Formats: sequence, C-alpha cells, structure tokens
Amino acid sequence: MKKTEQKRLSGGTVEDYEKSRKMFEALAELLFKPRPIIGHTAWKDTITTQQRWRIQFERMNQIKEANGEKIREATDYEALIYISTVSLAMPLSSMWQRIYGYLFKKYYPEKSDFIPDYEARLDIQSKPELRRLKSWLWKQSKTA
Repeated sequence: MKKTEQKRLSGGTVEDYEKSRKMFEALAELLFKPRPIIGHTAWKDTITTQQRWRIQFERMNQIKEANGEKIREATDYEALIYISTVSLAMPLSSMWQRIYGYLFKKYYPEKSDFIPDYEARLDIQSKPELRRLKSWLWKQSKTA
C-alpha cells in the first residue's frame, strides 16, 4: 500500500498505529515483566529504591524516544548505576572515570561541582566503550 493510500485509523496512518502498538507493548512489558537491574555482583544491594525507580523512569523515556523502534541497549542511567557499583569493588581506569563523570554530570548536575569538567561529549575512545557497556547491560538484563 502506498503512503498516499494509507487508511486513516483514529486520526493517524497505519504506520502511526503500528508505532503506537509497539510502544504500548514495550511499556506493558516494562510494567508487568520488568527487566532486572544489573549491578556488580558484590555491590548490587547498594542500588537504592530511588535509583531503581529512576531506572524504570529512564527506561520509559527510552521507549518513548525510540518511537516504536526496537531497543537493544540499556539507558545511560543504568550505565551510571552499574559503573557506580563497579567502582565500589575496584578502582576505575581513567577512561571509565571520564565516562562516569560525564554520566554523573548529566543526571546530577547540582551535585557534580567536585567532578572535573569533561566535555559535553565523550572522546572517540570512550563513546564506543559506553555503547558496548549499555549493550552488554541490556543483554544481561534480558537473560537474568
């Protein structure tokens, strides 16, 4: 069917309906079958209730922003919390310190005066590492 010939359903196109349906299904799955929150094994109990709620909120925003597209990575906030739990178990490398600082400033700007100023963007090495981490976190939460 050509786009010009698409039937209107409830004021939108068939394509709009499909996007809405996919978003609704993703939200329903999030609410009724939520993925576990991944933290470092020894420190995952340190993730607070407030952080757990924020992760759910960020996941809902991610679904909204995906606009019906398939999601295959965790949110930046999930990465922040995971890196935080890892930092309790072992020192972070300078690259992971930069990533953590970048994410912390993004979500807690009012509490981040003590963190050195990192550019608004991650450097060429850090950005792919963050994406790999978010992809890994998403896979771990789907199999846990």
